[in-house]
Amino acid sequence: MLLKNNLLEDPLKEKALPLFAKKLNINHFSPTQFSIPDGNWLFKYLVLTQEERRALPSNSQMKAGVAVNNVLQKHLADTIWKFGPQRKLTPMVNQEKNKDKQEIIHAELQEFRNHIANDDKDQAKKDKYQDEIFAVCNHGFSALEKLGVATTYPITCEEQISITQEVSSLFLSVVGRTDFTFGGVQEKEGVISAPIPAGIIEIKTQWSKVGKLKKSGERSFISLSAPATPSYNHLIQCAMYAAYWNYEVPVYLIYLNKNEYKIFDSSNCSGLTIEGLKKNFQNMVTVFKRREKLLSQYENLDPQQIIENTVQMIDPMFDHPYCWHGIGEENLIKAKKLWNVI
Repeated sequence: MLLKNNLLEDPLKEKALPLFAKKLNINHFSPTQFSIPDGNWLFKYLVLTQEERRALPSNSQMKAGVAVNNVLQKHLADTIWKFGPQRKLTPMVNQEKNKDKQEIIHAELQEFRNHIANDDKDQAKKDKYQDEIFAVCNHGFSALEKLGVATTYPITCEEQISITQEVSSLFLSVVGRTDFTFGGVQEKEGVISAPIPAGIIEIKTQWSKVGKLKKSGERSFISLSAPATPSYNHLIQCAMYAAYWNYEVPVYLIYLNKNEYKIFDSSNCSGLTIEGLKKNFQNMVTVFKRREKLLSQYENLDPQQIIENTVQMIDPMFDHPYCWHGIGEENLIKAKKLWNVI
């Protein structure tokens, strides 16, 4: 069932785009784009088309994380934002709310089993994570129950939010999607104004790390513990959500693995205080502003010339520990030719 209110506006309509953005066919940034270096970002988002990015192979960690999020959202959410018939995100009533947890887990586990592994290593992960999904889901339910989310508030999942040029100093908007927002209203001096969430929740899953090959030929795995401190990139993501609500809504960052869950908030993480969130949001804006300035220098050229001139000012970091993995040999060769290293 489609909810009629609160349809997302197209970022292209928010404000006139700069010339470089029109030529390169880009209209927004995202927290995910922040987490990769400039060179890898340029190749993925300016050289590859959207269809080519979507065709990049996924991996078992990503697919297992999606499965867990789907389980939690389908059982708990009142509203889930989904792509409608015209490929626009719209809020829809969740028809599976309060459906039996085990039934939802089994359905998502079956979907996970349909994932085609990239290689033998990814296949070993896929086999391992099938045994971990139940435990990770159950820890997720426990964490959300501890926060009082499941019984106290209406829940919205996957809402797309956009920080426009009117709010930040960027030419382009910053767009993200929240895992969970749980409802509430803003009350000041006895007057209830426009509804705002009571809290925002970002969920990150952890999966056993693949180890060395055993003598038997099987892969060993290393069980992970919840982190002592959150990932910086995850805090950047949280900061974007907080900025959208003018830092008036608390943000909770939850880590889940097969052994435990851990909740970070302003009481145990400086990055989730108002000061920390503001600082990290500005750090994200600074990175995106640098990319805008690099591209704007050549915006009077044609798109290919903009890219070719910009790459001369960026280290591609082909030795980065993870950002060029999974991009495919053909794309990697294409990138190295662009930077003239082969």
